[in-house]
Amino acid sequence: MKIRFQTPYQYVFYHHHIKHLFLIWEKEQKKEIYIMKEETADECLLQYPGETYTEMILQELEPVFFQTLETEDEQFPAILGATFSYQKRLIGMYVHQFRPEEEPPYFFEIKNEQLVELADEEYEEIAKAFAREYPEYVSIR
Repeated sequence: MKIRFQTPYQYVFYHHHIKHLFLIWEKEQKKEIYIMKEETADECLLQYPGETYTEMILQELEPVFFQTLETEDEQFPAILGATFSYQKRLIGMYVHQFRPEEEPPYFFEIKNEQLVELADEEYEEIAKAFAREYPEYVSIR
């Protein structure tokens, strides 16, 4: 069973090991967050966490959720796929908005509502930490 909302702006992301669904209703200028509780091939249970939780998540992540990233080859839109803690720092994992399965993930520290590039020497360790913390995410890519 596949359920789609009447908005093209539907994003699934993890925030501190909790799977969320982020919906943007452009016409109504409304944003909703749901927690994805249980998932099977046929069913997904969504829990509305309440207005306070939604506001807290949006306040923390909305400024960094959508990004434009640049590689040597291209500049492209990216979206937040997951967050996790690494050495008491909040790390964001980003994926290409239109080719999330074909492109590698990109990691940044999230600090003061901004992305901070990671040092080359710790980037690989952070990618490995992400794979350990989110094996289900890595296995679906």
